[in-house]
Amino acid sequence: MLHLHPLDQRKQQILKAVVDEYVSTAEPVGSHLIAGRHQLGVRSATIRNEMAELSEMGYLRQPHTSAGRIPSDLGYRFYVDRLMDAAVLPYAEAQRARRLLALRTAEVELLLEHTCRILADLARYTSVASQPKVKEAAVQHVSVVKVGRKKVLAVIVLDNGRVIHEILDMAQETCVFDPIKATNYLTAKLSGFEVSSLSAAPIEGDPEAPRNVTDLAKQIVQLIVNQAEAEEEVDIHFSGTSYMMQQPEFKNPERLEAVLSILDQRRALYKLFSSVMGPEVTVLIGRENPVEEMVECSFVGAKYRVGGKIAGTVGVMGPTRMDYRRAISAVESVARNLERLLNGLSAL
Repeated sequence: MLHLHPLDQRKQQILKAVVDEYVSTAEPVGSHLIAGRHQLGVRSATIRNEMAELSEMGYLRQPHTSAGRIPSDLGYRFYVDRLMDAAVLPYAEAQRARRLLALRTAEVELLLEHTCRILADLARYTSVASQPKVKEAAVQHVSVVKVGRKKVLAVIVLDNGRVIHEILDMAQETCVFDPIKATNYLTAKLSGFEVSSLSAAPIEGDPEAPRNVTDLAKQIVQLIVNQAEAEEEVDIHFSGTSYMMQQPEFKNPERLEAVLSILDQRRALYKLFSSVMGPEVTVLIGRENPVEEMVECSFVGAKYRVGGKIAGTVGVMGPTRMDYRRAISAVESVARNLERLLNGLSAL
């Protein structure tokens, strides 16, 4: 974390003014502009001297080609931690996002795609989200339905909202099979078990097991275990790459490509997500990011929970010249709405 030096009231006002102006215009900010637009009660020369001191302290920096100043990573960090107004989405936008998210699907994957689109449009930055992991979940419900002479559809609902489904072959014809009894029995036997410790052993020697269910139980357990093992890299969803392209900082195609390439690097994104601590919004600015390509970017992210357990991460990435107030409020709002929907799905 960047080390913050104490600032007096006037320096704080000037730093806040520089950040607000630069976020709005993407142009270096001069003392005359601050004196003209912000009622600080001091002359332009005094503001110039204060800005020079802020630069010496590391809160501002001066691009080579300009007389104006721009915030440094340290300046943004002080702004986010101490100076920024409370992050609240405009009511109409928050309501619209809530309504759009409520058009939900029972498929977590589609819900996260939908969430990313809404978050990107709400924050106006590129959004990312990780799916809940199968291996970190517990079985909540198992159901089986006949779909053919020797085939059944198995649907397994996990407590983090993930759903696994597959058509399984049975050794015998399904006419001698009762799917309701099988559903009730399998749910009773498997629900509550963590995927990491799941086994068909308790069913194999059970004299109370319904007819033809033992073989089916083995297949269902194997299906869940295979899904968890195949999931070395959880699916990452993203949306709104066009918002990154619109930023003046990334007009250079090489810089833009370096930043956007992160979206295809699962390991880099996992490092980023692992830096987000707890359900509260985390803000990573410039070199605070654990990913080398993001030294000129910021990431605003939050964990979302299902059934009281952390299930995944949602967030937005953009230049350090980010509208942090808007980004934080958008991520906070979407993460909490996503939690509400996923908890609703897991309760079905």
